[in-house]
Amino acid sequence: MRSLKKVSIFRLILIGSTFSLLANCVHPITPTLFVNLNFPDYMFGVAFATMSIAVSISSPLWGRLGNKIGYVKIILLGMPGYGLGQLIFGIAKTPFIALIGRFIAGWFSAAVFVAIMAYTVNVTNNENRSKYMSYYAAFSSFAGAMGYLVGGLIGDISIELTFYVQVISTLVLTLIAALTLGESNNTSTYVYDVNKYVTVNKKSIYTTALVTFLVGVFICAFATTAYDNAFNYYIKAELDFPASYNGIIKAVIGIIGLTANFTINIYIIKNTNIRKSLIFILLLCGISTLVVPFIPSVLYFILGNIVFFTFNAMYIPIQQALATMNVNKDDSGVISGVFNSITSAGRIAGALFAGFVYSFGSKIPFFAASTAFLLAVLVSTYNYKQHKSIN
Repeated sequence: MRSLKKVSIFRLILIGSTFSLLANCVHPITPTLFVNLNFPDYMFGVAFATMSIAVSISSPLWGRLGNKIGYVKIILLGMPGYGLGQLIFGIAKTPFIALIGRFIAGWFSAAVFVAIMAYTVNVTNNENRSKYMSYYAAFSSFAGAMGYLVGGLIGDISIELTFYVQVISTLVLTLIAALTLGESNNTSTYVYDVNKYVTVNKKSIYTTALVTFLVGVFICAFATTAYDNAFNYYIKAELDFPASYNGIIKAVIGIIGLTANFTINIYIIKNTNIRKSLIFILLLCGISTLVVPFIPSVLYFILGNIVFFTFNAMYIPIQQALATMNVNKDDSGVISGVFNSITSAGRIAGALFAGFVYSFGSKIPFFAASTAFLLAVLVSTYNYKQHKSIN
């Protein structure tokens, strides 16, 4: 019987996007869950930060392990592990148990995201890698938005049902991946060296440039997470929207983001210096996050957020492409793990900041996100000049 397994970037994108859908379907109901359980306001930030801490710690480890045993195996370990963490989170009745569930889910979700990024590096080349990174980001972002919609609609029926649907679907997706996704033949005798990713070509200026780039990644992750967490909680606590409204809003954002990634982003990748284009996209993120908190109308507030999340969806695939540009395939797991770890560290800081300052002012996280994006503009401008000097 002919095997269904095949090395395929398109199968990877489909499986990765489906996982993104499932991973996002409980986000719109999390504020409602915490309110129903009488958890303190800061828990929405602490819970997200706990998950991100696990991602930050485990990402380099998953990248190293993927180099040795193969990235498909890492995906097959990560998906059911994530499902276990979400099951614990869904049945938790105390903050402590909820945080345990979040930590487990973060630990294993890192495996999936690191492996997908490294697999993409292994089955593409420098000429088409940015394009496929953009494709994956577009579909993943859209699927994640659809996850918000599905989770919000199911959550209006039953919070517990949303978790059960998520866990069972994740196990089914694991089986599909095991039967259809072929290994990328990336395994090597590569030995992990924590200093390797900052000594590319043994040029000190390039070392500095890479570190500067990672600082920008951290700041952007902080800004996006602080904004997104505050937005999710704001529309429940301040505007009293049901969970389905959050899902509908994110679904609209997902459709617009998908369109932007397949049109504007593809044009940017093919026709511009993407390191320079990143600066302007981050500037638009900073301006939109600064304007949104001043909008008094609920309708225009939502429209303003749609504008921001569209720009936000555009910068992420560009950063991923820059992180993996000219990466040796033997190093793909390490650089993917480092990138994911730095991103998660920014998410930790953003989630904790948004959670703890929210009680002092519901709009403070929005202003902080704007400040962070504008700071990222300065860092990215400096990084662009560094690389221009190298070239």
